[in-house]
Amino acid sequence: MKIFKMSQKKGYLRARVDSYDDLVVLSYVIESGDKLVSYSRRKIKVDDSYDIRLIKVGITVEELKLTDDALSVGGKIYLSSDEQVPLHKYHSIDLAPKRSFVLLKTKMLNFQASSLNRLRHKSPRILICTYEDGYAIFYKITNYSLQKMYELKENVSGKRFRNDSRDRFFRKLTIDITNEYKKEDWDLFIVAGNALGNQALGAQFKGLKIIFDTVSYADTGLKELIRKDTINKLLKGTKIAAQKALMEEYVNGISEANNSYVYGKNEIREALSKGTPEQALVSRDFVMKNKDIIEKLDADMTDIKIFYDKDESLDTLENFGGVLLKVRK
Repeated sequence: MKIFKMSQKKGYLRARVDSYDDLVVLSYVIESGDKLVSYSRRKIKVDDSYDIRLIKVGITVEELKLTDDALSVGGKIYLSSDEQVPLHKYHSIDLAPKRSFVLLKTKMLNFQASSLNRLRHKSPRILICTYEDGYAIFYKITNYSLQKMYELKENVSGKRFRNDSRDRFFRKLTIDITNEYKKEDWDLFIVAGNALGNQALGAQFKGLKIIFDTVSYADTGLKELIRKDTINKLLKGTKIAAQKALMEEYVNGISEANNSYVYGKNEIREALSKGTPEQALVSRDFVMKNKDIIEKLDADMTDIKIFYDKDESLDTLENFGGVLLKVRK
């Protein structure tokens, strides 16, 4: 994110969205009652025809929805640069890459400000392709998201032997890997499949910064890779990997009846009353619906870790009510 100006004390942020990671963090920062200002294209009736105009619109936030490519923020208009767009009507602003905006908050919490500041740093860009004969999946990983890009399929018969359909699949796979490799300056590019396929692909991509690894199947390949120490070391700088490691730590602590790890709203409120919080794992739904707990955690300078990626780690956190707490002993 390109931050032009930010004041936590004033609850002010003027910035430009640069990546999907920015949208993930903004979904934790923008709340109901905030004011959001941006430019929006609106269809304006002029005489007997319609004109598309770029107007400045400010809304009082009522709801948010994070999709695969935008953060849709809805609310009633309180500011309009065109008299044809009346105040108090409902309007939606879609924040997406290259979109600039101004956010005005009554109160910007410490964890929100620190999360925004971390966006000033470049997010790692990682591509992973897992494949087997006739089937491949391409994934893109950044700090806060793991996105399935697309699948490549070919009906391959007689997998043990070379045949036209198998050769056709690997030609397509080679083309797709080549095209994806050229699209970005990737920090990490991993191709994982069987040993024979890796040998053939490796010969074609010799000299490129592509890491080859082995997995059993395309659809389970990503989980296999993430369990490997070598890949974990490469991914450890991302929030996605940190999220998985933290959840494993907390689940192990709870299963071992370690009372440093607390879950359940009543138990967490009791721990907060003693003033002993150290770290909290939170989901977006919990943040939006439990502002009193979040503000207490924030006031106590708790290390709040936001969870977003839609994987088993977030599912586990949601099963615990969307929040887990670690207390000092």
